[in-house]
Amino acid sequence: KRAFPDSDFIRYKGVFMINIYYCADNRMFPQLLLSVLSLVKTNGAPLNVINLTVEIPEYNPKGKKTTPEQTAFLDRILKEKNPESRFTTVDVSDLFREKLLFGPNLHNKYYSYYVTVRLVAHLVREIPDKVLYLDTDCIVKDDLTDFYNLDMEGVEIAGRKDKHRLTRYFQSGVMLMNMKLIRETGLLERACRLCTTKKYICYIDMSALNTATKARRILPARYNSFQNVPCYVFHVCDLREGKIPLTKKWWHRIKPDEIDAFTARLPEFGYLKDSFTKIKAEHPSLFS
Repeated sequence: KRAFPDSDFIRYKGVFMINIYYCADNRMFPQLLLSVLSLVKTNGAPLNVINLTVEIPEYNPKGKKTTPEQTAFLDRILKEKNPESRFTTVDVSDLFREKLLFGPNLHNKYYSYYVTVRLVAHLVREIPDKVLYLDTDCIVKDDLTDFYNLDMEGVEIAGRKDKHRLTRYFQSGVMLMNMKLIRETGLLERACRLCTTKKYICYIDMSALNTATKARRILPARYNSFQNVPCYVFHVCDLREGKIPLTKKWWHRIKPDEIDAFTARLPEFGYLKDSFTKIKAEHPSLFS
């Protein structure tokens, strides 16, 4: 049996939970679904999963927030594995407008500004004192309990070194976050300010986070691997067929029409394809 210190977990109905948050809109539901399905496959502990969503028609008229139906469906999937788990969606459109919807990076041609949504998490009361952030293009391969239970005393963010950097520059797609300390130090507030005052060529949120973070912990690659090896989280951003670097296109998402190619190259994830195909056939309204 593992011992879970109270400071590391939030109690829900008397049960310790692992807290996870994503940032996704309606169009990102397919990849959010795939990631949640992998969570359910590999984790038996209660999961408190929170999705931050936005709908900003003045910035992106095509973007729509995730729907109550999608939230209810993901909540049901989690509860089928563990009745104490829950999935919650929080609309942070107003926070996004107030903190981020201006500045020199708003129309960055390399990355969607949606990547900065995660930077308002400190202002969301549903986000607890310790939380694991996951990009939606993350497939969970192992039980996250030991990962989540890492010592974060005096550490704001723990993440693996970015594969393109030689320094202590961490990759922001998978981050274990000491939100209690972050709220005290103002890390995310500084990151928001940097995004709206400093011009970045690319990696808007990741560069701002690395500049703003004073106390970090660099983790081994197994916590956030870009290769299909034994690891906690498989970050599949390099696997998309026909990727187009340095364009507006979000080339690193797993999209519905690419699941066949994905599972052909990585047959161990056939369960994701089977589950996704069945869900799409039985609940087409979730994908409209």
